[in-house]
Amino acid sequence: MLKKQAPKHTTATEARSRMAETGRKPTPLQAQVLLAASRRCDDMADSQAARDQMKREVLETPAELLADLLTAFSTVRVTRADLFHPSTTKE
Repeated sequence: MLKKQAPKHTTATEARSRMAETGRKPTPLQAQVLLAASRRCDDMADSQAARDQMKREVLETPAELLADLLTAFSTVRVTRADLFHPSTTKE
């Protein structure tokens, strides 16, 4: 049985360096959304293909929707484990 590894969270520097690979500099808001999206991918233990798709979709998001997307990524943090092993609290 393999021991589950804690997810490695993406830093802002890592998110910016991945943006450099696309050949364009992100706006400050895009950089924030990309970092939040990367952290969500970390939480969900997404594959590299899923992370690449998330990045493409964030970059294709119209500027007027980026603030809402950032809010969505930043509010409720759910991990993959939470989906399969939800914790319940008895009162």
